[in-house]
Amino acid sequence: MPRISGVLSGVTLLGGLLAGCAGGDPAATTPPAKPSTQSTTAPPSTTAPPPASTAPARAFTLPKDCDDPRLIAAVGPLIKGKKFDQRFDSADKVTCSWGKKIPRTGVTIALPSAAPTYKDFPAAEVPELTALGVKAQAGGTEIAVGDRSLYNQAFVVIAPQFRLTVDQMSEERRDDALREAAVALTTWLTS
Repeated sequence: MPRISGVLSGVTLLGGLLAGCAGGDPAATTPPAKPSTQSTTAPPSTTAPPPASTAPARAFTLPKDCDDPRLIAAVGPLIKGKKFDQRFDSADKVTCSWGKKIPRTGVTIALPSAAPTYKDFPAAEVPELTALGVKAQAGGTEIAVGDRSLYNQAFVVIAPQFRLTVDQMSEERRDDALREAAVALTTWLTS
């Protein structure tokens, strides 16, 4: 029987340790502490330092112009000098579109309350966007007719204060240009 009693005392000790970790009453299962002969100064604090800035986050507002130079610079390689075509507004999003025919490029900046246009795209790993604390998704479709293909691609950035979609319909894939435009626009919108 000494073996069973050793196992039971081990279980009792383990139960006491778990109770202490889980916020239970550790005194009920652990022996009292022996008096210490060391100094009675308090141990160093283990609490986290206060946040660097306690200022409230600035409210996000949708851009007023599709002609904003920062927006144009970000999508420049996608629009390739095409003139601004249309702006679509609603209460919680704005879409700027360049080009009436293919290739056509669009940028939609929406508040989190807006219904997402693209929501089932796979996640995209972009270190510049991860550093900004946002998530990204990318995807698209290809329509092939004979020896020609039409690509409808989109890159989506999901931030706490906005959702950004950069999309293009073109006869060539533009993965890198879409990603770079999304990084530039996100950097602008989060600054």
